[in-house]
Amino acid sequence: MDQSSFYLFLVFVFAITMLGGWLPTIRIWSKKTFSSVISFCAGILLGAVFFHMLPEIAPVLGDHLGTPIMVGFLTIFLMEKFIMVHPCEEGECDFHKVGMAAYFGIGFHSLLEGVAIGAGSMMNLSLIIFIAVAIHKFPAALALSGMLVKGGEYSKNKILSSMFLFALTTPIAAIIATSVLHSMNEFYVSVAIGISAGTFLFISVGDLLPTVYEEHRGGFKNLLCLGIGILMMVVTKGVL
Repeated sequence: MDQSSFYLFLVFVFAITMLGGWLPTIRIWSKKTFSSVISFCAGILLGAVFFHMLPEIAPVLGDHLGTPIMVGFLTIFLMEKFIMVHPCEEGECDFHKVGMAAYFGIGFHSLLEGVAIGAGSMMNLSLIIFIAVAIHKFPAALALSGMLVKGGEYSKNKILSSMFLFALTTPIAAIIATSVLHSMNEFYVSVAIGISAGTFLFISVGDLLPTVYEEHRGGFKNLLCLGIGILMMVVTKGVL
């Protein structure tokens, strides 16, 4: 991927995040619609991990493959357990006030996604990781903004300002990560991708898939959306 395409995709990631953050200030999405979106997102993330990221780095890391994946997985687990505020994708949990610690955790999560993009640009994963991050950022921004709207403590301008910073973090981190990782050898770039794969894995399994599992009335539709997301990653395996 050339530099102009790289920056163009970063603009797209920023734009789709802002769109997700802006929509709840106009209208809160229905639970069924949101469940379908995040089911599709879970499929994209799972497919990106198992059909693209892991096969690409496995020959490089060999026996060390499991370590960075576990680091990424546990990092997001610990952040969500003790720092971050879960954005209630299932739509039926109490409202949580978003404090400074939560903003720090959410911001750090966005930084990790930027690192994933930067590392992917060093190997043959740039477009796949862009797709996975972009699709995930939309429901994440939708949920976070919706939570702030429901809280009633922030004006529309403050919510959009917060979402602007949230949307900007990942592209900035991607640019920094690209410049830093450019001077590193393939092993360390693969480690960065492995950590990213671990974060994607936890997000899909720990945050998104429970919605597919627990939603009984729209269960088949959610399962279908999950399958479409996975299938997209399978199809792109032979194309990208």
